[in-house]
Amino acid sequence: ADIASVMGVTFDEAKPLGDLIQNLGMDPKLKVDALGASDAIMQLAQSGISMADILDGAARSTVLLSNATGGDMATSAAVASDAMALFGIQAKDMQDAVNGITGVTVASKFGIADYQLALAAAGGVASAVGVDFDDFNTAITAIAPNFASGSDAGTSFKTFLSRLVPQSKEAESTMRALGLITEDGKNQFYDAAGNMKSMADIAGILAT
Repeated sequence: ADIASVMGVTFDEAKPLGDLIQNLGMDPKLKVDALGASDAIMQLAQSGISMADILDGAARSTVLLSNATGGDMATSAAVASDAMALFGIQAKDMQDAVNGITGVTVASKFGIADYQLALAAAGGVASAVGVDFDDFNTAITAIAPNFASGSDAGTSFKTFLSRLVPQSKEAESTMRALGLITEDGKNQFYDAAGNMKSMADIAGILAT
């Protein structure tokens, strides 16, 4: 009933979510009870995730993310919903996204709470300039050792992305001297169509 109220639907219209809560709670592959499953769905609903997306995999992926990272349901649901919104991830593709997020927490010192902070700090800018979700996760994993928190890492990554386009005449002059901006004005960090190159390509250019 509470979830129905948050989503602005009737109790009868929300019954499929009730069935989903029971199914998640009884799934032997998941570590969650009905109360935990309902908490995850409530958080997704409060984050604006549609009922169709919740039923189509967002809720199950949230539980999987919580199980894999040790995060609570509220944090896991917030991360899942933010990732979906920022990077345009469909509910049916959330399993791959969960694997990527879990990979960051396994391969770096950041847990799910720090990952949430990094995503909040840099996810919007990264998505806007064309960094895909896999590249975002790879970058956060790579820079994690240099920062005390996910917030610091995310903020620095956001700043880095914004500086790939020179912010001053001095920066532009230096980038031209290094060949990062060519004589015809092309920025080496972007392809011919104006799309940002992959983080691997950018790292290679900077290394050179």
